[in-house]
Amino acid sequence: MASKYIIDYAEKLKNGELKQIVGRKKEIRRVMHILLRDMKSNPMLLGQTGLGKTSIVIGVAAALAAGDCPPKLKGRTVVGVDIATMMIDSKTQAEYEDHLKEAFQELQAAKGQKILFINDLGFLAMTPNGNHEIPRFLKPKVLDGGIQCIVEAELNAYKMYVETDPDLMSCLQTMYIEEPTPAEATDILRGIAPRLEEKYGVKIPDEILQKAVSMSARYVKSRLFPEKALDLLDEAATGLMMDLDEGTTKDNVLTEQHIANIVSFWTGIPMDKVGSEDKQKLIDLENFIGRRVIGQPEAISVISGAVRRMKSGLQDPNRPLGTFLFIGTTGVGKTELAKALSEFMFDDETALLRLDMSEYMEKSSVARLLGPPPGTPGFEQGGVLTEAVRLRPYQVVLFDELEKAHSEILNLMLQLLDEGRLTDGKGVTVDFRNTIVIMTSNLGANLPRYQRMEFLRKNLRPEFLARIDDIIPFHGLAEENLLAIVDIHLNKFVKRAKAVGLRAELSLEARKWFADEVFIAKNGVREIKRLIQHHIENPLSVLMMYDKVSGEDLIKIIRPKDKKGVEIVVLKPEEQNKQLEEAVTVETKMDDGVDDRPPPPPTFKLNEPGDEYADLPAWKRAALEAAKQQGSAPAESTPAPRLIKVPVIKGFKSTLGKGLGMPKMPAAAMAKEMSEIPPAPETPPSIPDVPVSETPPAIPTADGTEPVPDVVPPPVVTPEQ
Repeated sequence: MASKYIIDYAEKLKNGELKQIVGRKKEIRRVMHILLRDMKSNPMLLGQTGLGKTSIVIGVAAALAAGDCPPKLKGRTVVGVDIATMMIDSKTQAEYEDHLKEAFQELQAAKGQKILFINDLGFLAMTPNGNHEIPRFLKPKVLDGGIQCIVEAELNAYKMYVETDPDLMSCLQTMYIEEPTPAEATDILRGIAPRLEEKYGVKIPDEILQKAVSMSARYVKSRLFPEKALDLLDEAATGLMMDLDEGTTKDNVLTEQHIANIVSFWTGIPMDKVGSEDKQKLIDLENFIGRRVIGQPEAISVISGAVRRMKSGLQDPNRPLGTFLFIGTTGVGKTELAKALSEFMFDDETALLRLDMSEYMEKSSVARLLGPPPGTPGFEQGGVLTEAVRLRPYQVVLFDELEKAHSEILNLMLQLLDEGRLTDGKGVTVDFRNTIVIMTSNLGANLPRYQRMEFLRKNLRPEFLARIDDIIPFHGLAEENLLAIVDIHLNKFVKRAKAVGLRAELSLEARKWFADEVFIAKNGVREIKRLIQHHIENPLSVLMMYDKVSGEDLIKIIRPKDKKGVEIVVLKPEEQNKQLEEAVTVETKMDDGVDDRPPPPPTFKLNEPGDEYADLPAWKRAALEAAKQQGSAPAESTPAPRLIKVPVIKGFKSTLGKGLGMPKMPAAAMAKEMSEIPPAPETPPSIPDVPVSETPPAIPTADGTEPVPDVVPPPVVTPEQ
């Protein structure tokens, strides 16, 4: 009855259900040594997942089955208890315990010939109702020697179930499993490679085995040998088999590129950065970062030098790739530089873990970073810092506003900065050697350079400052830098608008207004985002809600001369075409660089302000002055002279985009049109006595009709609103 829950590993090996282990002879011999002892004859293999603990036990089972063992162990077998099947078959707690009793009675009746393998201490202690305790009927049988066992456990389960129980400590012999060296991992792969070649129909050269080990060692820091190298080789061979089956390749030899593809998929590191470096990008690093971070040449230069040092391999391999302290006021580009650095290093701006230290001002917040200790709520989730780096070891870690963190966190960071590792709440060591650690602070930001370090020493411990590679000051943004920064953020808005099917353009005057407002606010770059939201995105979203704008419309953000802020103008397709036609008539500069346009009409000198025409519009003042000089109608009824002017659409071309590519009139065609213009009469024609309008005359269109715009101005949001 109970035999259905007993797993015979020798039988599984014979049937091919388990794979033969390669290597680990030293560990297998050590397990046999403990099994022969009189006291503490129950070996407990302790170590992290992926070290091959189960493989070692399978190796012991294979050695016992083959008789490759000490004489006193011959005839003995390694067995297990199928707890999963047992729990599925048990409807109640009592039924589950009955199945366990029957299984252990069978093992006890074997009188030591069957060695029980407990492959998951925590799972064995898990009963159907969720109680975490070793069954009371198993413990006495292990203690009195009635059942001999081999236990596999991770460090957290060991601390939870064994360290707290002196009786179990007295009967279990701890055996720590160390991670194999790269050379040992390569030997393991050599033993497994023939099996993979036969299964997948591929060829795996020995140099590829070494490459799988070296790449997994360099890039896959969250896992351990030999598991990570085995998985890498297995997945790469599987991918090549799929390519062969699909006909995308005919070469069945596994290459370095296949290995690099899998590493790139696992880690998120771009494929071109796996195994190779783009030297030209490193040389041009200042320009790359300078396109995003404006006005901080000193900070960019220091960071660029540090990155090139990292890539050359000259940095300390036992520390993070780089550790930096950014000093500066808010909004000067500290976070933006961190994002630019993550984009360059990992081709992904999101490869950035940002921790706001204002959230970690209490001593208890240390547990949030590392993870709570075993037995406390949230233990399974791990720490905010350690778990994020364990899952993604290649990234930039940003500690924002460092001065606000609790002193215990600063003590914790001493180990991180010096040794490149931290131990989480589960007792697992997390590797930070492939991260770039950046800390930002406002301490001493407004002080001169010679006073800044003294101020930092008073507020931060000297041993902490000594572990930082570079302390980089960020200067306040100059007025000439703001327009370039504004353009970067406005370009982002234009891209966002394009993503939702809208076309947007901004005039030069509008851009300058944003820059002036940011300079006045003295709040750095963050003020730009607020202004864009308030003056563009909010009113534009209202127009979208009322269906006042569509994908065919052109959204122009302009700076009105008589209003504050900026104004949104929506041009319908017909209005865009009209403006295009008018703009084409202006583009008369010849291909040879000679301007053949007709001379401008004569201008009239206006009277100085304070005369009788001072309160009139400029065009009306010019007309009245001309009429007065010619002695025609009275000033109060004189119309504007009919001057020939070429209409000009100011600010029509996009200041952020490439414009509309308006064609130019060839020189020959322009010369022909100019020759057909009739000469002006020798005497000016008389001007009829027509009442003067208070508005400028409309410019007639090509068909002779006066354009009547049918555009309802959209709401304009000003700072006062």
